[in-house]
Amino acid sequence: MSTIPKSRRHLIEMTRTNFEKLRLELDQAGSRIASLPCTDEWDVKELLAVRAWWTEAVIEWVGVGLQGGTPITPAEGYRWSETPRLNNDIARSAKRMSFKSIINRLNDGFAALMLLIDSLDDRELLEVGVFEWAGEHPIARWLSLNTARQYTTARALIRKAIRASESC
Repeated sequence: MSTIPKSRRHLIEMTRTNFEKLRLELDQAGSRIASLPCTDEWDVKELLAVRAWWTEAVIEWVGVGLQGGTPITPAEGYRWSETPRLNNDIARSAKRMSFKSIINRLNDGFAALMLLIDSLDDRELLEVGVFEWAGEHPIARWLSLNTARQYTTARALIRKAIRASESC
């Protein structure tokens, strides 16, 4: 499925489907997977913290844009070329958090995302130029890349980590 949604329905279906698949994977595996090595020297818990952060961030960016502002993207003190450093800093901060709290953030972020999508009209969601900070892309693209796509890649990495742990 394309990461550039062509309609509200497409964005909602893509986001919901990808999140539900991730949630099912997590529910079936349980908390035992939290410390499994996963990617980029992160464990599953850290990977999920990074994914939760990006959901929270894109929601915040859109919120700032709705108020007429220009959000700092991707985050204060980071340029887009520094997203690996940002992700590593997010993962490092997750070491202090419980797996359950990160799962809760992921779930809360998804719920907030669905409310946000519902609150935007089709023009705000699908037209280029509504949010100046979004450049030449509609906000639906920003939402899908920072959520639905992230959920899919997280699920694939977690499945790979589980398979690797079972073959040991």
